[in-house]
Amino acid sequence: MEFAELFKTSAKDYEILFNIAIALVAGFIIAYSYYLAKQKKGISKSFIATVFLLPIVVVVVIPLIATDLKKALSLAGIFALVRFRSVPGDAKDIFYIFFTLTVGVAIGLNYYLVAFVLTLLVCLLFILIGRVLKFSEEQLLKITIPEDMNYHDAFDDIFEKYLLKAELFDVKTTNMGTLFVVTYSVNLKDKSQAKQMIDELRTRNGNLNIVLQVDPSLFMQL
Repeated sequence: MEFAELFKTSAKDYEILFNIAIALVAGFIIAYSYYLAKQKKGISKSFIATVFLLPIVVVVVIPLIATDLKKALSLAGIFALVRFRSVPGDAKDIFYIFFTLTVGVAIGLNYYLVAFVLTLLVCLLFILIGRVLKFSEEQLLKITIPEDMNYHDAFDDIFEKYLLKAELFDVKTTNMGTLFVVTYSVNLKDKSQAKQMIDELRTRNGNLNIVLQVDPSLFMQL
């Protein structure tokens, strides 16, 4: 096989390149709408980059698996593996990933009108819902406590005072088992009172480490 034949192009190659350009535009619209909907609160740069670039990858993958059932099943297995090895994230973020994949598939199959109507419609609705309903801003509260401290009801009165919501998220040992790190999913009543809440928690847990993570993307680091 001659070297020049390795780079021989076809109509399908040009079609894929055109779809990449279309996906680039769609990805930008999707990422920017997510940014507007979040109103600069708890925005994850890595998530923005993901929804921006994901349609480009999908439009390249679709032609490669369109006529091969084995490849399609292999790709589905990879997506399943990634999904089940991941910590569940925010429901709207999971929806946005699925939405982005759907747009990429539509473009990859040359359904351009469907792809852009879907993109514009969902993005517009997402922005409007984000402005009107004000998505709840959940945070992670990590409290280090001594091993002999009962964490189940140790902070209930403080939580009731400062939080709209406090759900136990994770419990793990640290420092050779002499300490526990208890993690809660919380929603503050008033963000300006975060310091007062932490000060009260410190008096309760013996002035051990307390972390309030304000970026929802940090849920994925547990």
